[in-house]
Amino acid sequence: MYYCGVCKSIGRNFGQLSRFGLVYETAVLAMLLDLVCTKVTTPDIIGKSCIAHPLKKAKAVENSECVDYAAAVNVFLFYFKLQDSWQDDKNFLSAAGQRALKRGFKKAAKQYPMVADFVYFSLRELAKLEKINCKSIDEACEPFAKMMSYIFKWPDSDIFVNNPVKFYLLGKIGYNVGKWIYLIDAVCDIEDDRKSKNYNVLIKSQNENSGVITEDVKTVLNLCLANCAEAYQELLTIVEKEIDTDNLHFINAKGVIDNLFYIGMRNITEKKAGKMHESL
Repeated sequence: MYYCGVCKSIGRNFGQLSRFGLVYETAVLAMLLDLVCTKVTTPDIIGKSCIAHPLKKAKAVENSECVDYAAAVNVFLFYFKLQDSWQDDKNFLSAAGQRALKRGFKKAAKQYPMVADFVYFSLRELAKLEKINCKSIDEACEPFAKMMSYIFKWPDSDIFVNNPVKFYLLGKIGYNVGKWIYLIDAVCDIEDDRKSKNYNVLIKSQNENSGVITEDVKTVLNLCLANCAEAYQELLTIVEKEIDTDNLHFINAKGVIDNLFYIGMRNITEKKAGKMHESL
């Protein structure tokens, strides 16, 4: 419902073409923010048909500030991804796509200017590190991790800015989720990047040290998950004192996020990182 809600919000607020860049991560962001802000205990759920489900109505979350914010974040990430594709590969389709999304991007950036700027400069810094073939795993992860930390704190809204504890904990979750995403992508892409000679920090780190990755990548990934789970549990402790925990929306949202942080991401770490170490 959150995934469909973010998709509907993108189309409604930023144009239909922007929906092609929809990713699940922003639906998780919307759900987590909705869960802990305690401003909306039960979002509106509507049933509407769409291109992906023309014969049946899909339920979607509506009238949620958190969903609308996540939709804008999705637009930023999609827009700058196309920009990078054009700058790196001179892909004309990416350039055309970026021009087509410009109006929606400008609207999103006007609503959330701080996040738009931070995403831009973070991805720009990341591109610089990749261009110089950065060999430090921690250094290569840092721009993306900091970007996700900033996104999770939602600084363009006063919802969390006025609550420093929640603000800090959301930033901690975002930072560790961002570092995990960057590293797990590097793990999954290592063979393809080796063949295509594309930048991958794990390959650069491995080459620098005579074929051995000095940092235990699996340990770093698990540490990210431990930090994320710790901050999430502290957030829940706060939220559970503020709202009715028997609320069905809270129970369902908490169940999904629990599954993601405690089971899903850990299973992916074991499967992907373990396989990488076996191949080495």
